[in-house]
Amino acid sequence: MSRIVRLAAIRLTVAAVVLLGVFTLTFFMMRLAPGGPFTTMKGVSPELAANLDKRFGLDQTVAAQFTTLLGGYLTGDLGPSMSFSPGEPVADILARSLPVSLELGFWALLLAIVLGVVFGTLSGLKPSGPADLGISFVMLGLVSASIIVIGALLRKLFIVDLGWFSLGGFDSFSNKVLPSLTLGLAYTAILGRLVRGGVVAQAGDRTLRSIMARGVSRRTAIVGYVIPRALIPMLSYLGPAVAGILTGSFVVETLFEVPGVSACFIQGAAARDYPLVSGAIMTYTAVLVLTNFTFETLHTLLDPRERN
Repeated sequence: MSRIVRLAAIRLTVAAVVLLGVFTLTFFMMRLAPGGPFTTMKGVSPELAANLDKRFGLDQTVAAQFTTLLGGYLTGDLGPSMSFSPGEPVADILARSLPVSLELGFWALLLAIVLGVVFGTLSGLKPSGPADLGISFVMLGLVSASIIVIGALLRKLFIVDLGWFSLGGFDSFSNKVLPSLTLGLAYTAILGRLVRGGVVAQAGDRTLRSIMARGVSRRTAIVGYVIPRALIPMLSYLGPAVAGILTGSFVVETLFEVPGVSACFIQGAAARDYPLVSGAIMTYTAVLVLTNFTFETLHTLLDPRERN
């Protein structure tokens, strides 16, 4: 147990360093970009722009702005937005859009896990059989296609041509299916291949034959022994999978006009809204770091080799 606690402490320290690094990089990249939040706005005089800079603290030195923003993050204050109802707290804006992005990611990940486990198990139980060859062919096609291609095809077929689903929003079954399916299919193939490899390895293990020799049925042995151990490699990949889903959600939310965090990020970036862009990036980073920590800890708890 002491090893698990020590690993958790190390991972938490690394997570804090990553968050600080991303915050610093985002802050200075935004300041190095040409133009400012108010210098390019139409109808804004130099005097008004100067007053707005003073109101939002942009007249301070870069070091002072960095310290102020970092101090706010440590207390939960992400600062005021400069483009979304100027002056509205970024935390309030993200509180409205983050649940949408998280729900999209949740359904996509759940779909990828369920389909990956089912197809990976069916494929791995009889390697080189008809089911394995057919599933492998489909998985290869999914891996080869990008999220943009999958999403564009689904949008064209089911929204434009057939009209079965609606475009825009994320408040009904009609506009949730395709975005979730697009993200989920992109990672079903990878998770399925990991599960297949684990099933093939565990199904040929001597331990399985020993269990069946005690009178346990093959189906019970597979459900109780093969599949749980075959899922361990998949758990190791779930952290990077969540990272890919979060990254891919920017594309999917834009493609299907989902009002998630990506919409805030895009508008904030176009308007040079420093607090909003920083808040969106740090929110995604925090979710990613927390998810990685959770799955790495689960992997340590489930794999006996990691506990020694």
